[in-house]
Amino acid sequence: MFAFLFFFYAAYPAMRMGPVQPIPFSHRIHAGVKQIDCRFCHIGVERSQDAGMPAVEKCFFCHDYVIPDHPEIQKEKSYLRAKKPVPWIRVFWTPEFVFFRHEPHVAWAKLDCSHCHGDVRSMDRMPRLEFEMGFCIECHKKMNAERDCWLGCHR
Repeated sequence: MFAFLFFFYAAYPAMRMGPVQPIPFSHRIHAGVKQIDCRFCHIGVERSQDAGMPAVEKCFFCHDYVIPDHPEIQKEKSYLRAKKPVPWIRVFWTPEFVFFRHEPHVAWAKLDCSHCHGDVRSMDRMPRLEFEMGFCIECHKKMNAERDCWLGCHR
């Protein structure tokens, strides 16, 4: 029994981590330590349904100069040379019957990304998260936002 509890508590932080990505990426370093705004990489966040994943070219605005010889940066450069996007593994999900747009939340309501995605600035690997209706309804109640199912989320 002791061994099980030890394993559980030792492994628990890792269990909360998201999937291993094709190239290790730390939001803690980029958004936290370096204080790069989310909008720099996720350019669609204020105007589209999907915040979007950055094109591999975006990474080399910095990584042409910052640790360019690091093996993982070289691996990423192979995607750039091949003109292929990095096959990131998706970690945030909404059900397919939900119509969600970032724009009203970020541009109009001025919500910080951490409101829904957690303290991204402290995370190395993003945990997988499936948004559920209760999470959204509670927030909409607190913010006195639209709660009509067919005008807002379900179309």
